[in-house]
Amino acid sequence: MRVYFEIQLSISSVDRDLTQFECDFIFDGVRVYTTENDIIFKDIQGCSEVYNHFEAAARFRPKIISIIDIISFLIGDSITIYDIESQSYGIKFEEEVREKNNNIFIYKSVDFRPQLEQILLRIEIDKFTTLSLLDKWNKANFLLNEDDSHVLYLDEALINYFNIIEILADTTKKEYEKYIDEQSVALLNEFYTNIGNLDQNKIQEKVNQKKKFLKEILVGEFLSLSDKFKYFLRTHKLLDDNLSYFVDKIIKIRNSLAHGRVVHNLSLMEYPLSPFYNIVSAESHSVLPIILLAGFSISKYIGINIWENEWEEIKKQLEPHPILVADFLKDKIIVDINSANKYNLTWYSLFLYYLTCKTRERKEIELRVKFELGKFKFEDLDFQNLYEISVILINTKDDELYQLLSKVIIEIINNQYYRWGDYKDIFMYLEFRNIQVDIIREKIKEILDQ
Repeated sequence: MRVYFEIQLSISSVDRDLTQFECDFIFDGVRVYTTENDIIFKDIQGCSEVYNHFEAAARFRPKIISIIDIISFLIGDSITIYDIESQSYGIKFEEEVREKNNNIFIYKSVDFRPQLEQILLRIEIDKFTTLSLLDKWNKANFLLNEDDSHVLYLDEALINYFNIIEILADTTKKEYEKYIDEQSVALLNEFYTNIGNLDQNKIQEKVNQKKKFLKEILVGEFLSLSDKFKYFLRTHKLLDDNLSYFVDKIIKIRNSLAHGRVVHNLSLMEYPLSPFYNIVSAESHSVLPIILLAGFSISKYIGINIWENEWEEIKKQLEPHPILVADFLKDKIIVDINSANKYNLTWYSLFLYYLTCKTRERKEIELRVKFELGKFKFEDLDFQNLYEISVILINTKDDELYQLLSKVIIEIINNQYYRWGDYKDIFMYLEFRNIQVDIIREKIKEILDQ
């Protein structure tokens, strides 16, 4: 005697748009297929030697979670067990026989069957890692989507995205350790070969004695998460200077979430307003890149390219390394900040750098902005990226620069070129980051009242 389950997920009851979703495939003894109104999870394998239907449900639940995680990753949105409308179980004496058909997975007219089959193949190769990654991804998206503003469980969602990074970093950890050992041995071999008349046996003896100590000096006793994840990215040909800096930044966010951090700004909260203090509020511009980096990294691990287009777009907005900005200010590199470039160095990059740099460097930024503005025709300026740096420099003592910035600000506000819901939102953004805004606010008002 075997117990079989069948679960129905009503398409109309799910918040996500599944009206253009069609699937039919088998995973771990469960057939998943769509009807006009439902997604059906039909147990074709069954459970034997169970005491009651509660035990059968407990044995069936992990399979359903895994299937829902697979579907959620492919459609790019979260579905959970909470979306299930009804379920039933029964006792049968014969297994259902399903004819061998091709898998089907179509969403919004896109055929995802190749990606589905690659995921199923990857699960066969490394079941626990792959299913853990997909579940973390689905859970993170579920937490993020629990409110319309994506702030209620923001910290908790990010913890799950960082769990994904940790799991992926460990997938290449042994390979990374081997690489470090090889480089250490090569370095010692070169050193002992060049310092004197040592025979090969003596060189090998010296290398064996010193390689452990050298490794500890160079990388420490434990490999950092940042270094491990960068190696994972490098093996998949994703790492560059901007992404390397971004990884360093988000690992600091991860550490704050993991170990706790005291809230310092208790006088103001940014929109969208949340019911609790979120640790990552000041780094809100990093949230979407973290999400897409996690998703695309899972794809690369599996061997597919889902989230590649989204990642390539958001990658263009990654903040350049502060050293790169400093080099630009000192004319060590030549970049057209008014256009897209390989460094991601734009007017907005100067604004982000301004927020954290020293007073002397702020003066350098002011001089450089004046110089750069003079290089372009006014109508050719990149107004989409100019608002923030223009606002924060509007208190300048340089009258010529003030006139230029005033003209830019009027153009941006009149045509709504700013990236905010309202042009005044930047004042709250700056105040939240402990920038004095009273004079800036007054100057902007004067400009607009002219």
